[in-house]
Amino acid sequence: MFAAVTEALTEAVIRAHARTGLIYSVNSPTPDFSGPGVSALQSVANVVFAIVLTLAVIGGLIAAGFIVVGHISSNGRVQKMGIVGLVSCVCGVAVAGGIAGLINWGQGLKIA
Repeated sequence: MFAAVTEALTEAVIRAHARTGLIYSVNSPTPDFSGPGVSALQSVANVVFAIVLTLAVIGGLIAAGFIVVGHISSNGRVQKMGIVGLVSCVCGVAVAGGIAGLINWGQGLKIA
């Protein structure tokens, strides 16, 4: 019985290896970052980043107001909501800035 299980396992490994060999033999794609749509994508990313930055500043001011009101009224729940809002605004700007930077990095790649 042990020999049959070992033989079945060996056959499964051989089949899996043969299938992955086919996957590894596929040529890797070569993306073209100088195509006609890249500049449009860059301008869309810039507009989205400007909108996110504007909303984050407004949201940050509102969140700072919540922090101040929560501190003055000794309401910890309101103060924590303001802190969460402020952290969310900072994270949103970081993500939006990262996307624009990723597009700029992709345009600068030299792909053979």
